Amino acid sequence: MHGDCYQRPPFPATWARMHGKGWVFYTSFGHRDDIWTNPRVQAIIVGGLAWAMGNVEFDVTPNIDKVTPKASSLSGLNL
Repeated sequence: MHGDCYQRPPFPATWARMHGKGWVFYTSFGHRDDIWTNPRVQAIIVGGLAWAMGNVEFDVTPNIDKVTPKASSLSGLNL
């Protein structure tokens, strides 16, 4: 992709975290039709929902600095 708005460090499109006693799963893969038929995306969504419903356990220790270096340099974000 081209243009000024794409000249930024990578940031997570999918993440999970604990919120009190609850689970939060987020993904922003987009709205194109081909996203929903992509097996890799389907696996991420099914896995995230299974975790959020408490059906599987997964370590969601914060690791944004490790997996997306410089993500906190995005303007307006406080990561």
